[in-house]
Amino acid sequence: MNVLKNYINGAWTESLSKQTIAVINPANQEVLAKVPYGADTGKDVGLATESASKAFKEWSKIPVIKRVVS
Repeated sequence: MNVLKNYINGAWTESLSKQTIAVINPANQEVLAKVPYGADTGKDVGLATESASKAFKEWSKIPVIKRVVS
């Protein structure tokens, strides 16, 4: 089963963590997916927030009307 990826800086990226945990459907106990798990996922969050912060600085310079139309 594939491990879900993070969407960071406009691209799907693998987690820095190699540990995973199963996401279980409580109705039938079927494994729906595997997700990254562990201390290194905090680094993933750091990368995502850094990327979002940089993107916001550029995005916020675009006039509201242009953001709405595009």
